[in-house]
Amino acid sequence: MQTIQIEDYLYALAYCPFLSHKEKWKILISDHPEFSDYTSIYDRALAMTFQKKTAFRRYLKAFDYLEAKEEEKEAGIHTVYLGQADYPYVLKKSYEPPLVLFYKGDFSLVYKGNLSIVGARDCTEYGQRFLKELLPSLVSHELVTVSGLARGIDTHVHTRTIENGGKTIAVLGNGIGYAYPGENKHLQEEISRNHLLLSEYPLNTPPKKPHFPLRNRIIAGLSRGVLVVEARERSGSLITARLALEEGRDVFAVPGSVFSEQSKGCLDLIKAGAILCQSCDDILSEWHMTV
Repeated sequence: MQTIQIEDYLYALAYCPFLSHKEKWKILISDHPEFSDYTSIYDRALAMTFQKKTAFRRYLKAFDYLEAKEEEKEAGIHTVYLGQADYPYVLKKSYEPPLVLFYKGDFSLVYKGNLSIVGARDCTEYGQRFLKELLPSLVSHELVTVSGLARGIDTHVHTRTIENGGKTIAVLGNGIGYAYPGENKHLQEEISRNHLLLSEYPLNTPPKKPHFPLRNRIIAGLSRGVLVVEARERSGSLITARLALEEGRDVFAVPGSVFSEQSKGCLDLIKAGAILCQSCDDILSEWHMTV
């Protein structure tokens, strides 16, 4: 292992198709104990199977770094590795941060004042109207929005931010080479040109169901706080909110009708102690910014 640069090791690990997220961390800590501070004592104690370790050793020897990096270069993809100086500090402090960040666009946006905004894919007119009222003020205070480019609230966050002249970061649950969902292809291209696309998945990784909860931890980890606009009782947005709380970030929730399924998750968050958000002023006041 000593003959392999740590960046190349992390790069190959990110590309490895047969290891789960947890298995990648286990084998990383086994080979490079200096990364153990990024995970828990419990996870460090979990052993990798001999078969998986052996399979990864073979994979590491056969992996074609140059071909993969050339393909990414042609697509305009850049990389930042965990442990490098330019890796986002707030994300580095989160639990099991991405080993490699693949990005396209303006990476300096990760160092700005960021607010993650998430919500229901089947959002209502109420949620859309709230964002229409919220985003101009957020943008005027130079807050960068972070969301997941999914249907519904995520899409409205990105589009409204752009319409108001602001900057936005889209965190993907697939490789940047995929446009997902398909109807957001042009939006994804616009973000890659003038904003920032970010993923922990290599270029041609297709979207898969397990990727999206993992993506949510990046959305939570990149920002000072998370705003949930609309969410059902069992929603990926609530996962993002929980992860943000675990990382010591602020969680804001928009109140809604007790008769709306899309508001039940937000109302539960508020009952549990989330900061009630009726306008941008509530966020600015909490962060001691000029209203």
